Amino acid sequence: MKTIAKLLCGVALASLAIAPASAKDLNKVGISVGLLGNPFFVATIKGIEDAAKKINPKVEVTSVSADYDLNKQVSQVDSFIAAGVDVIMLNAVDAKAIAPAVKKAQAAGIVVAAFDVSAPGADVTVMTNNVKAGEEACKYL
Repeated sequence: MKTIAKLLCGVALASLAIAPASAKDLNKVGISVGLLGNPFFVATIKGIEDAAKKINPKVEVTSVSADYDLNKQVSQVDSFIAAGVDVIMLNAVDAKAIAPAVKKAQAAGIVVAAFDVSAPGADVTVMTNNVKAGEEACKYL
């Protein structure tokens, strides 16, 4: 699972690095996840940090937990905007309701990447196929 999480986030950041919307330098990355205590998100954050440091070794990566609270996540996105991040990596706690926050970040010139859960309007979305993952896992039981 850790390898998959790191790979997905590496792919997401790599795609952002070559996207026209992110042609500026990568100096700050904000990450908002459902719950920091979740091992999947721990591995995902590590993957994002590793991929970001390959792009810019001095990049500042800030990760926060939304604790599965939409209002808290919207506030986190607002804080990332105020901090001037270049990219927001977002595990949306509510795939539809986060859309206005995504638009607000993009209006501020920030690239938004959704992972594990879609976010309408995100510049890039990276998700796993949980049904296929379950099928593959069952082969090893």
